[in-house]
Amino acid sequence: MNKVKFKQSTSDPCIFIRKEKGRKVIICLCVDDLLIAGYDPDEVKTVALKKFLQNEFEMSKSAPATGFLGIKLVFTPTELKLDQEEYIDKMLKRFNMSDCKPCSIPLEPKCTSADFANSELFEGPFCELIGSLLYLAVTTRPDILFSVNCLSQLQEKPTVAAWTGLKRILRYLKSTKNFKLVYKKLHNPNFNIDVYVDADWTSDTIDRKFVSGYVLMFCNCPILWCCKKQNCISLSSTEAEIIALSKSL
Repeated sequence: MNKVKFKQSTSDPCIFIRKEKGRKVIICLCVDDLLIAGYDPDEVKTVALKKFLQNEFEMSKSAPATGFLGIKLVFTPTELKLDQEEYIDKMLKRFNMSDCKPCSIPLEPKCTSADFANSELFEGPFCELIGSLLYLAVTTRPDILFSVNCLSQLQEKPTVAAWTGLKRILRYLKSTKNFKLVYKKLHNPNFNIDVYVDADWTSDTIDRKFVSGYVLMFCNCPILWCCKKQNCISLSSTEAEIIALSKSL
């Protein structure tokens, strides 16, 4: 990639950037799949593809992106929509949940991993389903991240109750599989990136550790989110909130 004037991003090793004469082209690389973007469509087609990449690498015919790594991409003149409805349908079928009854929330309020631990051990594709849900949660569905994070803590000793919890997430996904991330075209150069942070202090009465989460919003749509149980034990709700805030910066 360096040979064709693309430099590797310092924040993500799978992203390469080429900037020449004020025009920028960005390549997102995953194994042998490329997603190429730029401010000028002609720059992407003529410079990045015909004159550079196709001269150096054997490539299939390029076309406007409609999907990438299980994520459906829909472009309009004013917005970009991302969803994984097809991925969810395949996951429901894979785990025999296509005919399940939908539900409105992925997890009961105030639930922690301890609520699912006191049950008989489960022998089945627990970790497999956790992995499938985690991928969905970190790509286009931040609304299930807390629930998946909670149940993923039981991967070493999965229980029947935890498996039932995972199936509840699938039921929620069935009722919300058409949810999309919608990014509007930016017309005003003056914009804000909003950050929302929260922490649930002492919700887990076993280890007394809190879970913090944050979401970064660009033009009222999430672009980055995280949910994680912290390693330290906070002595007050204020301390818990401050630690959560520091993780988002």
